[in-house]
Amino acid sequence: MEMQSPAAATGETAGFGERFLAYLIDLVILVIPLGIMNLILPQALYFILAVIITVGYIVYFWTSTGQTPGKMVMGLKVVKADTGELLDPGGALLRYVGYIVSSIPFYLGFFWIIWDEKKEGWHDKIAKTRVIKVVK
Repeated sequence: MEMQSPAAATGETAGFGERFLAYLIDLVILVIPLGIMNLILPQALYFILAVIITVGYIVYFWTSTGQTPGKMVMGLKVVKADTGELLDPGGALLRYVGYIVSSIPFYLGFFWIIWDEKKEGWHDKIAKTRVIKVVK
């Protein structure tokens, strides 16, 4: 018997609200240690470490489980749109770069999820990803 991937099993793409709540949870997780670091480290060192920690956090979770802690809480998972598989490091970095692109024009690329019929943000389109609902 062939096992279906989570994407094939549920097929339901997550909407803006639940994705935003997952983002807020991850933001809180990152802001606390980064805020402390900002108070005690020289600004240049803080900036370098903040980028490394933030990108490392995101890429690690997207490539290992497809779920950051925020997405775990919300029952969401990032997968490749065409196969439902986890992202590889290159795909995860591309999606992260897509986050930057999505945020530049007043976060329009994130709000795009609201209007897009596939519920994809620009970062999803750039990296060919979906955020799906999974069993918590």
